Amino acid sequence: MARDRAQTTRGYVLHIAGYGEADKLVTLYSNDLGRFTAIAKGALKSKQRFVNKLEPYSLLSLFYLPPRTSSGLYFLEEAELLAANLPLRHSHQRYIVASHYTELILRFTREQDPDPELFALIAWTLESLSLSPAPLQIATFALIHLLDTLGYRPDLQSCCRCHRLVSVPHSYTLVPGNGALLCNRCQPQASPLPSLSVQTLRTLAAAQATPLDRLARLQLAPQGIAEAFHALHSYTVHLLQRDIHSWGLLRPLLSPASEKR
Repeated sequence: MARDRAQTTRGYVLHIAGYGEADKLVTLYSNDLGRFTAIAKGALKSKQRFVNKLEPYSLLSLFYLPPRTSSGLYFLEEAELLAANLPLRHSHQRYIVASHYTELILRFTREQDPDPELFALIAWTLESLSLSPAPLQIATFALIHLLDTLGYRPDLQSCCRCHRLVSVPHSYTLVPGNGALLCNRCQPQASPLPSLSVQTLRTLAAAQATPLDRLARLQLAPQGIAEAFHALHSYTVHLLQRDIHSWGLLRPLLSPASEKR
């Protein structure tokens, strides 16, 4: 691409950081570029080009110049706001779940490695988290689909040791090392891993098989949301081999009363 010719794309803002006295570094995910970081010159002092536009979780139409080198920064010339997703910044619960989701996107993806399916999932997740009366439920289903899209789909159908299908009255744990289930019959002693009920597993398995535009039809009780998040957190930490910083803020929300806030 010619360095002096402005290009266009659409992208969601994942992270923003100050750079020097007047600039901002903006990390976005777009359909054709994947995750990339651009410098917005003068954004901290801008009265026109970037005012109220470079905000977390917003969808922007971008005019940019590509980097001079393969490891350089994109140069953001102008941005047009397409969707502000304001509820994600005005509600404490929505902000936390959106922060957790975008942190996972930042951790799991590589620079300039576009995936249209992942872009569509990010779009659905941020829009749904913004509008749904049950953001924690949306976040649970979004995480299940994220793991699937990234190639880390957990096996939620049967025990990996005895191969019996998930069934009552048994309970299960998700083994972080292989993303498979282990039933309580096959565990010689109590497991320190989070326990998953049959109802939670059946709902999560249904979510895996349900297209994004139909996910809102599924229902997961607050206790199931807590079970799912704790189990999937252990799995994602193992995959990433690093802490997820936003988990400390998300974990207190996983109580029966939180979904009503």
